[in-house]
Amino acid sequence: MNEILERLKALNLGIENIFPVKGGDINDTYRIESYQDKYFLKLNTAQNFPHLFQKEAQGLETIANTGLFKVPQVIKFGETDNNFQYLILEWMDRGSAHLDHWQKLGHQLAQFHQISNDKFGWHEDNYIAIILQPNQMKSTWEDFYANNRILPMVKLLADKKLITTKDVKSAEVLCKELPSIFPKENPALLHGDLWNGNILPTVQGEMALIDPAVYYGHREMDLAIADLFGGFDESFFNAYEEIYPLEVGFNERKPVAQLFPLLVHAFLFEGYYVKDVKTILKKYQYKLQ
Repeated sequence: MNEILERLKALNLGIENIFPVKGGDINDTYRIESYQDKYFLKLNTAQNFPHLFQKEAQGLETIANTGLFKVPQVIKFGETDNNFQYLILEWMDRGSAHLDHWQKLGHQLAQFHQISNDKFGWHEDNYIAIILQPNQMKSTWEDFYANNRILPMVKLLADKKLITTKDVKSAEVLCKELPSIFPKENPALLHGDLWNGNILPTVQGEMALIDPAVYYGHREMDLAIADLFGGFDESFFNAYEEIYPLEVGFNERKPVAQLFPLLVHAFLFEGYYVKDVKTILKKYQYKLQ
């Protein structure tokens, strides 16, 4: 910590105090204060998760550059000599989310998802939580979702012996059926990890986005994650539909879109997330006979 403090002083931010704050299960997080401003500091090891904060900063700047959402300004990121990496962000005081805030967020996300690309993926791999997610560009969503999302995560769970060989084969069957599950749509710019914990209501009345895992994917992924873990007002989904209506059948195919975040949570936390993964995959075991 002393080296971090020395590095902070060199940034000429006028740092006077540093206080631990709650900031999730992955990083050590702090509020740092100068005589004029407050900042949010995240720390992690550099060796275990290379360029974690550099990629997060780039994701935040990508979202900021759309002009649609408020995100915390990136102040500085880097590494120390003793294997720490750090990210300093603008501090945002938490406020309360009201109905009109949720409606505005739904409208903003619908506009965000209309930012497109010629292929699915991203120009580099990045992280969801502390898991490096492959983002090699693919021409179809089915190819991308199978080979860059579902199958790599299934292998990680199988290696930890959290799922069985039959589960793995069921996932392979599911991947073959993806072309008949998702409607054909253009790649959409995604937040990538749009659960309630990554939405920050601010005292200024804005809903800020944090901790992105951006890529161009199927827009139903963001909505499926938002619905999976709860905490989003129904007016958010209704407002989204006003601007960019979903294709018929979203609720029926939603579990397939939710499989990836459930695989991530099963790998990180195990427990009932593994049961949820198995429940989804079990529907495809009938083709293994």
